[in-house]
Amino acid sequence: MMENISIEQKMRFFGTNSTNVKNKYNIFIGISISNKKMNFKIASDYINWAIKNTKEKVAVIIADELNIVNYRLLDGYSTGKAQNRAKTVGNNIENIFRTEIQKLPEKQQQKIHIYKWSDVKKDLNYQKLFESLQNEINNNTELRTAAFYFIKKYIHKRGKIITDEKIINELATYIIGELPTLLQGIYINKDYYQLCVYPTYFSSGMSQFVMDIHGKELLVSDKIYKLIKTKAILVECWLD
Repeated sequence: MMENISIEQKMRFFGTNSTNVKNKYNIFIGISISNKKMNFKIASDYINWAIKNTKEKVAVIIADELNIVNYRLLDGYSTGKAQNRAKTVGNNIENIFRTEIQKLPEKQQQKIHIYKWSDVKKDLNYQKLFESLQNEINNNTELRTAAFYFIKKYIHKRGKIITDEKIINELATYIIGELPTLLQGIYINKDYYQLCVYPTYFSSGMSQFVMDIHGKELLVSDKIYKLIKTKAILVECWLD
């Protein structure tokens, strides 16, 4: 039944509304490699919506390296096996998107770029914001509690029971790793992508968490606010 629902009907906007995004922002599609529902139809829907609504360019961001920590701690992989698994799954998802991109007219194909997480991490501002957030989570009880909530929710979804705070701390590197991109968008190859399409299985609260930081409902240090160049626009796209 969900297959007959348009992609727009599955979207929830944060920081703007659906009538105020058309051709206003460069769009990036953030893909977690733990997303087992990703297929050619979904990739096609995302690409076609993005190309229709973007300002100039579209970036598909495959968060392959981010998931290595989950493979190690939740699936019990060795570091080497976790790295290989992330690379393999990331390449498979890239192939799905490339296949669908190649079906578009040449002009539209030229507007779409696929990047891995190593490309995202090259940006200096991303690096500074990531490092500051790592320090912040150790000293800001409210931020730490909020981040741990998402980790524990994901652990529960995976059917795991983990109480060791050291492991939860390490798992939190996934949240901290993606948080700079959700707070400010992505700067990559001299282009800026401000609107993030974020596939999700349920309303996790992550987008509202980001909005609360922007709105200072959840306070972080002045250093972090100064590092955030501009505010990202978030669009949750439900998979269920």
